[in-house]
Amino acid sequence: MNIIIMGCGKVGSELAATLINDGNSVAIIDKSQKALDAVSEELDFLSVCGDGADIKVLREAGIEAADLFISVSPSDELNLLSCLIAKQVSEVETIARVRNPVYYHESGVFIDRLGVSKIINPELQAAKDIYTLLQYPALSRVDSFAEGKVLIFTLHCRGEYGFAGRSLMEVRKSTKSKILACAVYRKGSVFIPGGSFVIEPDDEVTFVTQRSDMQVFLGEHNINNISAEDVLITGGGAICWYLTELLLARGRHVRIIEQNAERCEQLSEQFPKAEVIHGDGTDRRFLMKQGLMNADAFVALTGIDEENIVTANYAKDHAHNKVITKVNRTDLRDVIESLDIDSAVFPKVICSDVIAQYVRARKSGAGKNLEAFFRYMGNRVEITELKATAEDPGLNIPLKDMHLKKELILACIMRDGSFTIPSGLSEIHAGDSVVIVTKLKGIASLADILA
Repeated sequence: MNIIIMGCGKVGSELAATLINDGNSVAIIDKSQKALDAVSEELDFLSVCGDGADIKVLREAGIEAADLFISVSPSDELNLLSCLIAKQVSEVETIARVRNPVYYHESGVFIDRLGVSKIINPELQAAKDIYTLLQYPALSRVDSFAEGKVLIFTLHCRGEYGFAGRSLMEVRKSTKSKILACAVYRKGSVFIPGGSFVIEPDDEVTFVTQRSDMQVFLGEHNINNISAEDVLITGGGAICWYLTELLLARGRHVRIIEQNAERCEQLSEQFPKAEVIHGDGTDRRFLMKQGLMNADAFVALTGIDEENIVTANYAKDHAHNKVITKVNRTDLRDVIESLDIDSAVFPKVICSDVIAQYVRARKSGAGKNLEAFFRYMGNRVEITELKATAEDPGLNIPLKDMHLKKELILACIMRDGSFTIPSGLSEIHAGDSVVIVTKLKGIASLADILA
């Protein structure tokens, strides 16, 4: 596909890398030539310096021949305006990043009146991800498939857990739940494990199961998982706003520490049931004074990655609670992995994954049955949900007779609401939802899994 990205910041550069690696032709528009040059050192794309709301600049980037225009500049207003202008000179599909809660709640208007194909809000999705993690504090990540019936979750294996030191075959035989370990991260290496694989303490293990079985599995293996009722947040930005909405709607107690006095007033007016505190959330003594030790969870959401990581690490060292940090720079992932922080949320990766799914689902001849897409373990594992259609190859054949690519497993099959972990005798039928876990890139249809 021919794709134009307006905005060469953290989101734009991450998105460009993903789309280029998927084989798309990409042009990037940005007002800063310096920003474009920095990204062009690593990626091959058409660089256009200028204003994305300028028709001349759009034409220079090839808007008439483009299949998709994605606007991810820091300005919501500019993103919407550039999409509107792009639609005036082309039949291109448009995607706009909109973060302001006031604008986002009017997404339907922008789609209906301005012709925007899709509104994305990585801050809202990050807030939803954080909220889910607060419901399941023992886990470092949770995603859902098959309309929420299937869960993919990751946890850090500790020595006291019941499956530590056991093979996956032993674990499956000893549990009452239907569950499959589908990926393991160990000391910098990623494995798509077989039944003889032994889980060791400190492994990061990703499982697939149906929603009803997850709590059963955790209970069987001595994993405490009580949802957080009292949440302390530092940083009162957009993610904090959305997260506070979610928490208060479910009766949670929320405390927000924010340095900007004006923002404190806005938060207090919007959320009278929350406790908004004016102060420096990176001040360790101040954190202790505000009850860090008594909180069930601590969430670092300031605009500075380094501050979030440092305060999250301090919280983990000094309080026995769930610790989550927001990080924009993916190059800090190794730093986070070396620390004992429970979970890190990367909004720009969330944004990139949402758009990559959209693009793959619209590629001619492929990906039309792509239902969901996530990247795990530093983008080294892709987990994809595909809906089988009558035209797909390999249907109604036992898996043992299919020639599947290596470094790939079928994690589960959903058929008529029934969850199955496939065996060699299992078959894929038209209408099934199939979850694929792989170290390969670009899986967008069932044809892509065949060797």
